[in-house]
Amino acid sequence: MNKINIIPMPKSLKAGEGTVKISAVICADAEFATCAETFKFTAKKLFALDFANGEGGIALKKVTGLDEEEYNLFVTENGILIEATEPIGAMNAVSSLYQLLTVENGNVTAPVCEINDKPDSPYRAIMVDSPALRSFDQVLHFVDVCHLSKIRYLHCHFADNGGYTLPSKKFPKLPRENGHFTFEQIVELRKYCADRCIEIIPEIDVPGHATYLNVTYPELFGCDPIEGEARKDLVCIGKPGVFDNLKEIFAEVMEMFPESRYFHVGGDEAIIEAWNNCKDCVAYMKEHNIPTVKALYTRSIKILTDMVLDMGKIPVVWEGFPREGSEEISRDVIVTAWESLYHLPNELLEEGFTVTNSSWLPLYAVHPNGTHAKLLGDWRWQPKDILCDWDIFTWKNWWDQSYAYEKPIVVEPTDKVIGATYCLWLIDYKYEILALKENLPAMSEKIWNVKSTYSYDEFEQALSKLVDLSDKLAP
Repeated sequence: MNKINIIPMPKSLKAGEGTVKISAVICADAEFATCAETFKFTAKKLFALDFANGEGGIALKKVTGLDEEEYNLFVTENGILIEATEPIGAMNAVSSLYQLLTVENGNVTAPVCEINDKPDSPYRAIMVDSPALRSFDQVLHFVDVCHLSKIRYLHCHFADNGGYTLPSKKFPKLPRENGHFTFEQIVELRKYCADRCIEIIPEIDVPGHATYLNVTYPELFGCDPIEGEARKDLVCIGKPGVFDNLKEIFAEVMEMFPESRYFHVGGDEAIIEAWNNCKDCVAYMKEHNIPTVKALYTRSIKILTDMVLDMGKIPVVWEGFPREGSEEISRDVIVTAWESLYHLPNELLEEGFTVTNSSWLPLYAVHPNGTHAKLLGDWRWQPKDILCDWDIFTWKNWWDQSYAYEKPIVVEPTDKVIGATYCLWLIDYKYEILALKENLPAMSEKIWNVKSTYSYDEFEQALSKLVDLSDKLAP
């Protein structure tokens, strides 16, 4: 009987005896033609082998009755048959297939087996901070690694205090000089992701982390201080026309990413006390009978997320707005719970929000020379920490200010926790790709299979092959 380890482990895997030789040809029903072409392109890089169009090797067949991401994969003496109802199901099968194939001297073999598989959690993501600060080929490599691990979403943190990393026609001073994508690169990135059934989640972070707005357009977004100097990283919520201008930015970004169903508005770590020193914010609070800057914070998140909903997208925010007044915020908003400091995951669920898990420990990687790395003693956790000591219903933190520091916050299993995100708060590609190719498969296993039974010894064996595949796709 064949011993087969795939990451993530399929829901049903029936291993047969021996291996079969597979002809280096592929055919696909019309709906899966792009899947076949993507396989051929990737197989060339992985195995130095040109798969031709033809019959008798690998076949991708459209069938009815399977869930969106579900697939069947059969390896028999007649070749390999993949069945799916949607392209993303076929691409999930292809991601498994890379791990099954062995190529030696131009001969392709695969172990005899039958697989039926689909994920438990639909939201499987990585977040990349300021992606335009890497080479474009490095960004595409992130997409390749997502493809290998069946990650569905590439969350791009396009705007932060360090700058705005998208192009802009409506606000031409906004893009970071020598540090932003071009419109042409955006089109190429979209296609590269779409070919792998990976969806981009653009993030424009407001009302905090907004130095990029105040440096370029202070007259539109900056606070007018009552005394002293205004904070540069905080949007003035009371300034006339501020939400109309933010809507213009959002609309331009949405136009760049029309396939994206989600739009992330940030919403975290805003130093809102500074609004007490802003003439326009104080006047706005008085006019609208808003008692505190906490309530103003919640109001700003409500306005921003309602705006996104009205524009036809699903809004996502970081855990950041306070619990007080959160009844104003639509329950169509998805909240990424990360620090367990501002608004706890159990509270968010009690209040009816849909939540994704981005527990700082163990789903964060930070710059090795940064403050966080020095405080926690390392820049990332290891795959074993994810596989053996975490699941999507558990939040942990290394920081003694977090409510999850001494004891993890564990919630009852619920379909309101829809998945997880691995976060890269780094600039150096060499560290980011190391974290992704080793840690991402562990997270993928734990969100694809919420009740994973993978032993770490077996997982390590499969991980070794997956890391090797990731290396072969490197630019």
